Amino acid sequence: MFPHKNPLPLPQIITTPDFELLLASVKDRVLEHIEQYSKEDAESVRETFTNEAELLTKFTEAFTVILQSYLRKINAQAQQMFGMYATENDMVDLIVSQLGVKRLVLSAGDQNAYPPVPPVMENNEALLTRYYLASYALASTGTRSGYRFHAMTLGGRPTVKVESVEPNKVVVTYEFSEHEDAGKTKDAQARQVSPGVVDCYILAHDGNGTPSQELIDATQLYMERDDIAQETDLITVKSPTIKPWSCEAVLYIRSGADELLAKAAAEKTLQEYGIGQQRLGGSIELSMIYNVLLKSSGAHRADLLSPTEPIRCMYSEAPYLESINITIRVEQL
Repeated sequence: MFPHKNPLPLPQIITTPDFELLLASVKDRVLEHIEQYSKEDAESVRETFTNEAELLTKFTEAFTVILQSYLRKINAQAQQMFGMYATENDMVDLIVSQLGVKRLVLSAGDQNAYPPVPPVMENNEALLTRYYLASYALASTGTRSGYRFHAMTLGGRPTVKVESVEPNKVVVTYEFSEHEDAGKTKDAQARQVSPGVVDCYILAHDGNGTPSQELIDATQLYMERDDIAQETDLITVKSPTIKPWSCEAVLYIRSGADELLAKAAAEKTLQEYGIGQQRLGGSIELSMIYNVLLKSSGAHRADLLSPTEPIRCMYSEAPYLESINITIRVEQL
């Protein structure tokens, strides 16, 4: 459902060939070109190519490196045209605009402060998630993904007015307005709890994810619009259950490694993992914590003291990382 989180392998056409294969191809093309004019010269060049010390061979190898770098750049640009591979902000903005989705402002910042505080914008992963959800909400809500998109994109649907100002003439007006609470909702999930009754849980960006009553009320009002809500559904916007957790671990590194750098790297990567899993229905897996800690710090082993069991949430629950306590120990091996 979300190709940017589980992308397909890159197609062969936009992968960079290995140096040896590309070098052989360049040599073949050079020989093929020379043979059109002089077969004797082509034989001499072929013999030259077998000698690594020859200047022409070194020149061909240098050209191959330049060509490989150029192909790598072109392939990287081609990848930016697809949502599942795009990483550049401008290209992501262009891709999502095809469905009328715009990057949300999470915090307006303060340009009058010294130094100026820049605005905090929605990251690419969250923006692409709403982009892939948008196709489910083109007509209205009703599906889980449709409800989710609308709850996460307050103000995304324009107000439509139809007026007949004179006989035989109808004017349809689409009014796009900025919603004051747009960008405050990090995630949303909706489920039918009984026939015609739908509960919609929203998770906020701020704090531990508990939405304010003002945000709940604003989302409720928006979801009840007659051009959004299903006529057969009674929808209620609710606050989810937050499951706080803390990480306490001991990492063992070899002598000579920098303890402070190892600790900082482990804390940073673990914080990113916690933020990434802070969503409705998220899960904290012990195996993933071990992987994050060992891979980021360079430690050769770890003792995880907390949590001791996985934290797996339902659609109405979300995990929240409260604190990190990493201890680095050096082993003289």
